[in-house]
Amino acid sequence: MQAERPSGRRRYTAGDYSLTFGLAAVACIAIPGIGDIIATPVAVAAITLGLVGIWRWDLGLAPTVLPAAVGASLGALSLFAVVLMLIVTAEA
Repeated sequence: MQAERPSGRRRYTAGDYSLTFGLAAVACIAIPGIGDIIATPVAVAAITLGLVGIWRWDLGLAPTVLPAAVGASLGALSLFAVVLMLIVTAEA
């Protein structure tokens, strides 16, 4: 009898998706004109998935916390940059 082996397929976690969305949000900020509109929902998704990834790591359900933490941080930084750009470019 052979012991069951885990499959070689990698499962993507909320932290992995958070890192992807965080990097995408940072890249969207560089687009002039419509970058703020695109970056805002992507940054919110990165923050949300990052918090879910950190929560799952606390429960012991996720193998690593680093992608979730970095993704949430990048999402928060890009959201801060969007708000800062809106404040700076707002006409009184």
